[in-house]
Amino acid sequence: MNNIDEKYSYSVSKKRWAIRDVDNLKTAKLVQKLNISDYLARYICSRGVDINKAELYLNPSLKKQIPSPFSILDMDKAINRIIKAFINKEIITIYGDYDVDGATASALLYRSFEEFGLNASIYIPDRMKEGYGPNISAFNSLNEKGTNLIITVDCGMTSFKEVDFAKSKNMDVIIIDHHAPEAKLPEASAVVNPNRLDDESGLGMLAAVGVAFMLVGALKIQLISDGHISKSNAPKISSVLDLVALGTICDVVPLIGPNRAIVEKGLKIMAQKKNLGLKALFDISEIEDFPKVFHAGFIIGPRINAGGRVGESFLGSKLLITKNENEAKNISFRLNDLNEERKMIELKVLNEARSMAEKQKELNILVLHGKNWHVGVIGIVASRIVESFNKPTIIISDNGEESKGSGRSVLRIDLGSLITSAKQLGIIKQGGGHPMACGLTIDIGQVELLTTHLNNNISNKIGLIEDLYWIDIPISVKGATVDILKQFKSAEPFGSGNPEPRFIIKDALVYNSKIVGENHIRCDISDTSNSRINGISFRSVGTSLGKELLRNNKMHLIGQLKLSEWNGKEQVQLHIEDAISSDSAI
Repeated sequence: MNNIDEKYSYSVSKKRWAIRDVDNLKTAKLVQKLNISDYLARYICSRGVDINKAELYLNPSLKKQIPSPFSILDMDKAINRIIKAFINKEIITIYGDYDVDGATASALLYRSFEEFGLNASIYIPDRMKEGYGPNISAFNSLNEKGTNLIITVDCGMTSFKEVDFAKSKNMDVIIIDHHAPEAKLPEASAVVNPNRLDDESGLGMLAAVGVAFMLVGALKIQLISDGHISKSNAPKISSVLDLVALGTICDVVPLIGPNRAIVEKGLKIMAQKKNLGLKALFDISEIEDFPKVFHAGFIIGPRINAGGRVGESFLGSKLLITKNENEAKNISFRLNDLNEERKMIELKVLNEARSMAEKQKELNILVLHGKNWHVGVIGIVASRIVESFNKPTIIISDNGEESKGSGRSVLRIDLGSLITSAKQLGIIKQGGGHPMACGLTIDIGQVELLTTHLNNNISNKIGLIEDLYWIDIPISVKGATVDILKQFKSAEPFGSGNPEPRFIIKDALVYNSKIVGENHIRCDISDTSNSRINGISFRSVGTSLGKELLRNNKMHLIGQLKLSEWNGKEQVQLHIEDAISSDSAI
């Protein structure tokens, strides 16, 4: 817990913390210009927001932040092919992924096409039997059923053989995706992906469902322009923003630029509960509050994902398109049960993976594998290991030559590109992804080579991963008021790329500490201002942080400030993440 230098300090959890430097003049200008608190102005500056765009940051706008959908390369080709299918009444199949991004993107296209008068069906591959993305067997089955046009969503960027097969059967393929591509692209009718190397739209932050939303916007514009539908009677595509927000949040793409506007507006649509499937999940999850990023990412999303992880892959998209209330309820119950089953499977794999990670923690990228690990939970386990070790992690289910892996990353490390390079070198059989996540197929005998390749490449690019954690705002207990905290609502939605503000209360006196629940610690907090707030540290019993809190000492406390209600009165509570000795300067 000694100082490293004037800027950094170690915590009781052995993490290295620093307070972000901000431009005080810029902060003062924002306070005057926007009539906001110094705390909020400091937070905006710490996020690197241009002072001239700060007002738009606090008030996201779809109209101002989303450019023409035709700015994405190949969008015109995709729209022309879809309109041809519309005119000729062709059979369209939407081929989606089994995760939340894929399910929401598939449901969005289905519902929007239906509004425009296009008939389409959805095909979601079985994770266990078919794996990720298009496969020739599925394409052959779709051909036998008369499909003329396949639109892949959240998949397809590496489906060279499958696209060629479709062409041989006189089926056209449109790829709608956001995963990092290779230089060579499949020879599809259109490849709509803002992360293409030759795309200049600047929309690479979009999830697949965001790209699908742009496609729907472009389709509406063209259908009106061509006279197929009237502008006055055209459906409002904003009605599906609840699906766009959900997929965007759950795919952990950065909430910057248009994604902020999409999620902010989408959560408002979600609150109306017009989608019967989402309403059923809200009911079974007993969510009564206005939905936030937390509800979408940690309560609704995992249930939609559960079908693709340990059950029937199609359940998520089916729930999101149903117009039958009883069907919605039945599917939501089934997904809820599957989610509980998923939790038990996940815990077993997580415990084994965490033990392995402890032995490899000197590496910059962790590659962990085990026999009989359920492929449906390896992505979640990768996320949990990243949370614990702050390092990109790939979890592989050992199944010989056809072992499946799933990875999650940290900011600054483009895991999708690293996996693409491993594929190009023949280290893995298949693979791809985006900066924060990846999937792959590998011969288990190549795992050591993959580990070496990834760690060598990350070292060559950026050196060691910094184990540095950032604090946004120093605050006193007296300054932590309900009114101040309510101002931060305008900086929402918080999430990847726009994290919730992290505060530090220096020289905080911790007292009345006690264990609550199974492993949480609650306490009272005061400082030299003689004011008091409540604090809680979740899952900290037995940890170094928990032991320190139970000693009731003075320390610098780090965490998020939250609004809670007690006896009908709002109050501020500190969710304690870490602590630094009061002897350390920070």
